[in-house]
Amino acid sequence: MTVQSPRAPRAPRRGFTLLELLVVIGILLVLAVLTGIGVTKVTRDARLAGATNTIISSLGGARAIAIRDSAYVLVTFRVATDTRSRSVPSNPQVVEIVTARWTGEVVNSDTPRPAGVTGRFENDQWADRFLPVPGAPAVRLPPGVMVAGPDFGRAVNNQVSIWDKQWRTQPRFGGTVSTSTPTGASAPVTTFTPDLTITEMGFGIGVLFGPDGRMLSRNPEQVGEIVTAGNDNQNAWVRAFVDYDGNGYPSWGTTACPDYTNLDQVIYDEPLDEAFIDYVPYLAVFSDDDARERFPPTSESSPSGWRAWRGVNIRDTLPTGSGPRIRDLSNFINEQSDRISFNRFTGVAGVVPR
Repeated sequence: MTVQSPRAPRAPRRGFTLLELLVVIGILLVLAVLTGIGVTKVTRDARLAGATNTIISSLGGARAIAIRDSAYVLVTFRVATDTRSRSVPSNPQVVEIVTARWTGEVVNSDTPRPAGVTGRFENDQWADRFLPVPGAPAVRLPPGVMVAGPDFGRAVNNQVSIWDKQWRTQPRFGGTVSTSTPTGASAPVTTFTPDLTITEMGFGIGVLFGPDGRMLSRNPEQVGEIVTAGNDNQNAWVRAFVDYDGNGYPSWGTTACPDYTNLDQVIYDEPLDEAFIDYVPYLAVFSDDDARERFPPTSESSPSGWRAWRGVNIRDTLPTGSGPRIRDLSNFINEQSDRISFNRFTGVAGVVPR
C-alpha cells in the first residue's frame, strides 16, 4: 500500500500592484503616441511622394503636347476652386496642376482693358497669354501638399542671385463663404469674400516647354529688353498668365495688396486672380502641414510662427529678402522637399535625390 504525502499548500496568487498598473498604462500611452506620430509621418510622406509622381506625369504630358502641336506649353499651379463657384476655394484647399498653351499674344500696358476689369500694367511688364489646353483637365494634388519655385523672374542689376534663393508658392486664402438666393433668382448662389488679414498670399509659378520639348526659362519669341524710367534693365520681367475667363486680359480680383502698390498683378491673393506667372527652371514639392509644425505659434492668440504668415507683410527686402512666410518656407523647403529638375537637352523631368 502506497502512502501519499500530503500536498504542500499553494502560495496565494499575487495580483498587480497599483504602481505596476500605472507603469504598464504609461508604456502603452507612449507606444500609442509614437504609433500615431509614425502613422502621420508615413501618411504625409506617401502623399508627398504621390504628389511628386503626379507632377512629373503632368510635366511629361505637357511636354508631349508641346512636341505634338509644335507649341509653347505651360504647366502651372493654382488653388483649386469649389464646384459651386469659381470664386470659392476648395475645402480643404488643395493645389491643382493646370496645362495651358500660348496663344501667341502678349499683353502689356498698351493692351485695351475689357469693361469692368480693374488694375493696370506697369510700363516695364509684359505677359504671355495662355489658355488651358482642351482635353487636359486640371489635376488635383493631395491635401497639405504645395509646389514652390524660385523667384526667378526678377532681374534688378546685381540682385538676381539673391532673389533666386527665395522660394515662392501658392496662397492659402482666408475669407467668408456665404450662400444666398438673389432677388429674382431660382437657385442659391455661393460667394467668397476675401479677407487679406487672414490670407497667406502667394505667387504664380510655372514650367514652360518649347516646341522641341525642352524646358525653357523664357519664351524665346517674346523676350524683350524692357527699360524702366530709371534705366534699370528689366529684361527678365516678361511673364505669363493663364486667361481662365477668356477675356484677353489678366483678372486681379477685388482686393489690392497695399504692400505691393500698383503691383497687384504679381500677387495671388484670391481665387479669381489670374496673377502673373514666373517661368521657373526647377520645382520643389513640400508638405505644408510639416512646415506648419516646424513653425508653431507660441500661443493660440500669438501672431507668431505660421500665424505671422497671414496678412499683407510680404514686401521683399534685401538682403534677407522677404516677409515671414517667404522667409520661413524658403528655409523649410531648402531642407525638406522633393526637388524636380529637367534634362537640359531633352526637357524630361526627374526627381533630384536628397
